[in-house]
Amino acid sequence: MRKLFVFLCYSVALLLFVTACKETGADDTTNFKDSAVEHGEEFIKELYTVDELNFDFEDTDLMLDYSNAYSTYLTEEEFEDLSAKRFFIIPQEVANKQNSTITVQNIKFEKYGEDQEESDSIDFEQTFTLVFTDQEGNTVDEVELKGQMKVVDTENGLKIDRYHDGQTLVDMLYP
Repeated sequence: MRKLFVFLCYSVALLLFVTACKETGADDTTNFKDSAVEHGEEFIKELYTVDELNFDFEDTDLMLDYSNAYSTYLTEEEFEDLSAKRFFIIPQEVANKQNSTITVQNIKFEKYGEDQEESDSIDFEQTFTLVFTDQEGNTVDEVELKGQMKVVDTENGLKIDRYHDGQTLVDMLYP
């Protein structure tokens, strides 16, 4: 009788353990996706929001500091790749050329191409609207940008491993 009781207790404990693990895994996946979306939104807002139009493009130290502010969002390789293209300065250059501030609206993410083997990464297609506002507060232009990003979970937290937003701002800068 005692063996049957011990066997029953072990069975119940095993069942509870297995059930608890399954629920935690589903929650972790949802939390990872939500955290990745939040990380992507923060990056997009930080990159594309331009409040000041008196940026000194001749000051190389200022430009380096400005670009380095984005290193916390990206993997080292992606940061170096985008920095080499002067990617982080482009929104500021466009705002200065348009003599307008830029705000970001309607950020939307859609997950695509999920790879079951890479549970520490997630791919998104994103769309968002840039609103250009003149000195008097009037909306001058609205531009919709589309792109893709891959967010990975690293030992240093979430990082964007790949970011692409099309050529829209570059086309505005160099028509």
